[in-house]
Amino acid sequence: MHLHSYRIKNYRRLRDVHIELASDISIFVGSNNSGKTSATQALYAFASGSKDKFSLYDFSSTCWKDFDTLGNHPEAGVEQPELPLISLDLWFEVAASDLYLVIPLLPSTAWYGTQVGIRIEFAPRNAVELLEKFRTARAEAQAMAAALDKRENEKYVPWPKSLTDYLKNELLNEFEFKYYVLDRAQFNDAHKPQIGYAPLLLGKEPGGAAILKSLIKVDNLGAQRHLADPAVGTGAGAGRSEDLSKRLSRFYKRNLDQRQEDHLALRALFDSETGLNEHLADVFKDTLGRLSKLGYPGLNNPQLEIKSALNPATIMSSQDARVHYVRCCADCAASFVHLG
Repeated sequence: MHLHSYRIKNYRRLRDVHIELASDISIFVGSNNSGKTSATQALYAFASGSKDKFSLYDFSSTCWKDFDTLGNHPEAGVEQPELPLISLDLWFEVAASDLYLVIPLLPSTAWYGTQVGIRIEFAPRNAVELLEKFRTARAEAQAMAAALDKRENEKYVPWPKSLTDYLKNELLNEFEFKYYVLDRAQFNDAHKPQIGYAPLLLGKEPGGAAILKSLIKVDNLGAQRHLADPAVGTGAGAGRSEDLSKRLSRFYKRNLDQRQEDHLALRALFDSETGLNEHLADVFKDTLGRLSKLGYPGLNNPQLEIKSALNPATIMSSQDARVHYVRCCADCAASFVHLG
């Protein structure tokens, strides 16, 4: 048995892509930003069974527009369209001797052929409730912001400004994995389903996650792209201070979750971020203009912009704030590994 092919929808640069694999080894070759990493990372993220592998930035850019459009729909009297989701269809070529491994994926007792399929969706638990929570949070925040003392040329807009802004924080609370059995007879030669086909939802025993882990294993060897010497800051004190920074960061976030009503502090951060963005745009204007003429980072998206990220959820993270001792600076430096 081997993984014959898979289809990815709405994952990063891959809007709807079907990839066929060889029975022994397959190598992806292509230019930068062509989707090679996304095609392999999607397998790793879904196979892990962990929602922590996903963020809003894993959704294709068109999904962001759809999220915000739906978030701005009238609250009543209009049928709510479906929210965007990320899906992965896996098709396995199964020999007769391996059939016992995929019995939970057989669409019926009348199944025949050599391919069985499973669909995994990273989708909303309940789209209606999600939209209601977002609208409630936005209305309450706007009411609190309106109660603040008015200033000339007021620009402060409280969180959540939009549905995408809401999901940046709440995605993992609102989305979950859903598993389905696919019927090969309902798909054409390109593994596209017939119009109106609805796959069968997998039961809870043994469960889609357990079945998937029994069929596929993904090992990921990340490319090393250090921007600084990883050996720096590996002294005995570095580990202790870094650990303390992470612990304080977690403490700050837990308390921050209870202080969303502190709009005086949130407005101050908003003003600082706005001013810093204007400064960065002015400083990097000429440099980014020259880069765009070179077609970087890609021919399809040559325009770059640099923005700050002064939000209270990350201001105390290991990237933005460090623990220092009063008399001497704590020798702490984090090493970052980019999986590419």
